[in-house]
Order: sequence, then C-alpha cells, then structure tokens
Amino acid sequence: MKEDLSLANAVSSGDDKACEIFVNEYTNLVLSKVWSLMKTHCNHPAKEKICSLIILQRQRKGLTYPIDDQCDECMDSYIWFCDFLKGKLKAYKGTNNCTLKTFVWSIINSSFTYKEWLRWRYGRAF
Repeated sequence: MKEDLSLANAVSSGDDKACEIFVNEYTNLVLSKVWSLMKTHCNHPAKEKICSLIILQRQRKGLTYPIDDQCDECMDSYIWFCDFLKGKLKAYKGTNNCTLKTFVWSIINSSFTYKEWLRWRYGRAF
C-alpha cells in the first residue's frame, strides 16, 4: 500500500522514472480498455494498415514486427488514457486498503472517463 501511494505521488509530481514504472505496470489495463473502445471507434480497416497497438503488444513481449505502414489512431487513444490516468493519480489516497491497480481500473472503466474520452476524440458533441 505504501509503495502504491509512493508511486502515485511520484508520478503526480512528474518523476520520469516513476512515470516509466507506472506506464509499464498499467499498460495492459489501458490496452485492454483501448482495444474494447476502438473496436467501434477506429476508422481504419485492419487490412489497410497494421494497428500500432499490435506493435506495442509485440514489443512488450520482446518480439519485433516489421513496420511498413501503421495506423496510429488507436495509439493516440492509448496515450490519452495514460496521460489522463497520470492526472488522476493525485486523488489516490489508498483509502480502505484500495490498491493502485483497483484505483486505476475504476478510473479506466468509469462512465466519466468514457465521456471525457469521447469529448477528446470527437469534440464537445458528447
């Protein structure tokens, strides 16, 4: 619990090493959410270009992928989610033994976050 709070505080204060640790630790949660959202929001058919999220997943497993023509539309959402989470970490207090992973999961899956993402992606129409 203390480690979670320490990491959240370090990320909130802009510590580059802490940000790297945070992104490495929580990328799979973010990727899962972005995959589910982009199934209905990505404008590029999979046959046209390789999705940059596939490349990221392969890189995290130590694999390489020939990058000829990739689509960054999903990666933009992945980056948005990571930045959004970093901004929310200052609210993490570990109350009621809430782990950082539970906190991050609840932020990623909240309707508020979804609406903010829609506004970021499509403008104030949402």
